[in-house]
Amino acid sequence: MSEILNRHPDILSVSELFSTVGPHAFRPDVLSGALFWRHLSRPSRALSKIGNPDSAPREFLYGQTPDPEHDPWLCPPILAITLPHLSDDPDGLFRRLSQEVPTWPKRSLAAQYRALFAVLARERGGRQVWVERSGGSLVAAGTLLDMFPEARPVLLTRSGPDTALSMRDYPATRLAIWMWRRLSWTGLDLLSPRHHYGRGAIWPLIATLGGVGGLGHIVKKRPSLEECGAFWSDLTCRGLASLAGQTPLVLSYESLCQSPEEEIRRLGTYLAGTAPAEWVRTTSALPRPRPSRLQALSPAERDVLETACAPGEDALATFTARSPVCKTDRIAG
Repeated sequence: MSEILNRHPDILSVSELFSTVGPHAFRPDVLSGALFWRHLSRPSRALSKIGNPDSAPREFLYGQTPDPEHDPWLCPPILAITLPHLSDDPDGLFRRLSQEVPTWPKRSLAAQYRALFAVLARERGGRQVWVERSGGSLVAAGTLLDMFPEARPVLLTRSGPDTALSMRDYPATRLAIWMWRRLSWTGLDLLSPRHHYGRGAIWPLIATLGGVGGLGHIVKKRPSLEECGAFWSDLTCRGLASLAGQTPLVLSYESLCQSPEEEIRRLGTYLAGTAPAEWVRTTSALPRPRPSRLQALSPAERDVLETACAPGEDALATFTARSPVCKTDRIAG
């Protein structure tokens, strides 16, 4: 999806910025340009243990940068995915940002992000609309809508059981599931609508402790099928509750693979008011269906997973049934 957006001539595709900035993504409410840049550029040992060329070779784009100026195993958060996604010279772009962003005045976090996206849009030839896509960002829907009330959400869905199986094999979500399960007894709620990861004041401390502690054994161990399904359901139910009253454009992975041209056209028109024919044609080859991994499970395992995912599937069905099909003739702001 990020690559589809990146190829649109009017869209700035800000891929995985919020997820890589992690515990500082949505706090504090007001900060200086210097502190904002520190959060974007200071390497995180916790991030390095779950996102590096070994653990996530496809997703961790800086690991593919030739002759990198920073250590790919301990690089600035904004360099992990976001800048390599936008530029063939992510280190050069990073240097230019490092000269400008720290000079910015103290202002709201939303204003700092808007200024950053304006600079990146300028670097990309004057893109008109920015889109940030981070995996699992549904949990932050309420926070994002507060920060950017003019935003036009896109809800990208996929089969709950298949998503849960993907989560089971991905280091970042293995850690998220562990934190969701194990920290709840302390009163820390990873999926809290107002104090979720990236927003609550405690998360930078947790990340610091995790960076010096033993995260390795956590991300190497597969969570149970029940845990994966229950986590997906909880994230889905609570994230959708934060979208109450909104009418996002709803896309599904399955429909994107089955009818790519139609769905990509809807997406471009909804976000940018345009869906150039060449863009639709070239990007329609990107979505590739994958066989369901459920077939590899035993009937008993499949039943456990589907039961755990049922609350989320029900919430998603109810939400999409109540949400009118988004009209695509409006121009994005």
